[in-house]
Amino acid sequence: MDLWLTNVQLETSYLKEGDWSYGTKTENTAIGINDGKIAEIVPMIEWQASSEATIIDGGNQLLLPGLIEKHCHLDKSKLGTPWRPVTPAASLVERFETEIPQLDALPLSIKERGQALINLELPHGAVMFRSHIDIEPMTQLRYFDAITELVAEQPFGSELVLFPQHGLLRSNAASLIEEALATGKASFIGGVDPYTLDQDYQASLRTTFELAQKGHVGIDLHLHDRQEAGRATVKEMIRLTKEFNMQGNVAISHAFGLNDFEGTERKEVFQALADLEIHIISSIPISPGTIPPLKELQSYGVAVHIGCDNVYDSWSSLGDGSLQEKLAHYLEIFAVKSQEDLTQALGLVTDGKVPLDKNGAQQWPKVGDSADFLLTPATCTAEFVARKGFVSKSFYQGTVVFTA
Repeated sequence: MDLWLTNVQLETSYLKEGDWSYGTKTENTAIGINDGKIAEIVPMIEWQASSEATIIDGGNQLLLPGLIEKHCHLDKSKLGTPWRPVTPAASLVERFETEIPQLDALPLSIKERGQALINLELPHGAVMFRSHIDIEPMTQLRYFDAITELVAEQPFGSELVLFPQHGLLRSNAASLIEEALATGKASFIGGVDPYTLDQDYQASLRTTFELAQKGHVGIDLHLHDRQEAGRATVKEMIRLTKEFNMQGNVAISHAFGLNDFEGTERKEVFQALADLEIHIISSIPISPGTIPPLKELQSYGVAVHIGCDNVYDSWSSLGDGSLQEKLAHYLEIFAVKSQEDLTQALGLVTDGKVPLDKNGAQQWPKVGDSADFLLTPATCTAEFVARKGFVSKSFYQGTVVFTA
């Protein structure tokens, strides 16, 4: 055994008064970790010390799955540089065409600013980062190279999304995407509003899927378009996911247009998203009518995730790098209150991992799981979620990522 994490509390069931749950039962446990995975789960009363393994005392704290940042931009943050509010822009195109000169003029490097964003997120429990990285003629692979170097130096996990923000066809970025794919360092191809930016959403999406299949990566597309543009793009992504057999490897970030489906078509589209395992990733915008119907999507079985997205960049002056805060906004917007529902809500920031299911059966951790978790003095998952609990330590594949 490489490591024993001792004296940690694992939730085993709900505490109840009649049908009402008000907390959870826990068991004091030791977790054995080998080669980055959970190798043993032993009640502390049965655990025996090993002279060969490193031992970390969990201090009787609760063990929860590590949080996963599903949507950030490590190359865009202005953190660490002097304060400036968002510069006015008359359109989306003007925004992204002025963004890169602004970023390149900053006194800190891409890596320094990216590290500042990482440092902001780690205290809130993040152990994995999915970052979109601008790739288009204005940047070539400069941003991609800087961020691949940055994440290679980190103890946490990462997934990099090749992001032709200026339009895949509009900016003729396909050859740069292929060049980046050839490095083997990317996990996804992204893009932005192909209906609006590229003017030919079908050709744009087909090219994206062809590149993804050729490069053996997934797709994570930014889709802000509403009404017909948004609906047409979602339906085409559903069709292409089937055609290219990419079930489980496609995500739609933002997906504001899901609000615009109605009646029978709404049911058919939401069920298709679930059946094809197309993931929906939201930064929980609070402007009216913008946030997708996340609870309704989950009722169909759609995998839903939360990410921070913009944190002090050219698009927003806001953002504190806290997935916990984003999750709290979700709880407020969708009126999540019960012990069971608060517990399940943790799955929005853990790739669906939660200690207990709605019936109180233990779901996590299990032998063979990656050793990705955090320690908190919270008494239960629901308290951690509702109260934005303190994170004292976090681990990725058994390696300490953060210590308070």
